[in-house]
Amino acid sequence: MIRNLNQEKHVVVVGGAGYLGSVLVRQLLDTGVQVTAFDALLFSEEAVSDLKGNPRFTLFKGDLRNISALSAVLQDGVDAVVLLAALVGEKACDLDPRVTADTNYLGAKMLAEACKYYGIPRFVFASTDSAYGIQEGIMYEDSPLRPISLYARLKMQAEQEILGLADADFRPTILRMATIYGFSPRMRFDLVINVLSLHAWANNRIKVYGGKQWRPLVHVEDAARAYVMCLQADLEAVGGQVFNVGDNEQNYQVGALGEMVADVFESVEVETIPQTPDLRDYRVNFDKIGQELGYQVQYSVRDGIQGIRRALEGGLFPEPADGKYYNA
Repeated sequence: MIRNLNQEKHVVVVGGAGYLGSVLVRQLLDTGVQVTAFDALLFSEEAVSDLKGNPRFTLFKGDLRNISALSAVLQDGVDAVVLLAALVGEKACDLDPRVTADTNYLGAKMLAEACKYYGIPRFVFASTDSAYGIQEGIMYEDSPLRPISLYARLKMQAEQEILGLADADFRPTILRMATIYGFSPRMRFDLVINVLSLHAWANNRIKVYGGKQWRPLVHVEDAARAYVMCLQADLEAVGGQVFNVGDNEQNYQVGALGEMVADVFESVEVETIPQTPDLRDYRVNFDKIGQELGYQVQYSVRDGIQGIRRALEGGLFPEPADGKYYNA
């Protein structure tokens, strides 16, 4: 029987203590389901420690590459799995390409196979729209993928493997994420909006490299809602599908982002530094997820910048240079 989230009882979020995961698990708990956050806790459990008193929340420390740990969680009456865990960003991925491949490709493939084996029909995989690479025009879900970075190549390969497992009983969904920004319980200051906001606050000065390259963006709260809506949708509508996650109005050139950050923080100098062409330069169309699922973003980029400013001025990050706020 095809079941939607309203009837399901248990969702596992692999990477549930991370930047996006710590927001998603809270949104899922708000729907009334049981949530297990499976996470290696490389950046501590601080982002979800306040949830431990919730009887519908479980935190399981484990590595995506450890099939025994995964099996222990997947056998516990699980109805849906969301895979967010990955080594993210070029710097983090390039530190050890073998470990990156083991995690982002082999780990993803292994988890999908395990879900299929255990009869878990819903599997939602976090991919990236950076897989489109440098291309002219607007990118749609059926546009050719031309990944350049190791991170994007492995995401593309994982997509192919996961979709190849689809059958009548296993219905995976791929969500290609725009660049995420905004406040999260597990904050990151190595994402474009977040780092520009930090530098504006700390230095009254930001550096923009290039400036002409395009970036599609989505607030972390809106990003998390895409997963919730996907889990709530009829499986026939999302099974075997790929969705770009973002908003058409949030395709921005990086130079414009710098000016917006400077405007929000006030009295901030913007220095534009010429550079060789950015390997990530693309615009993305997000109509499909809106048409199929009724998805609409609720936060603008300016909203996100203002939220980060409030958090910084409120002392939520007393040591923003701490390594826990950076993936590499």
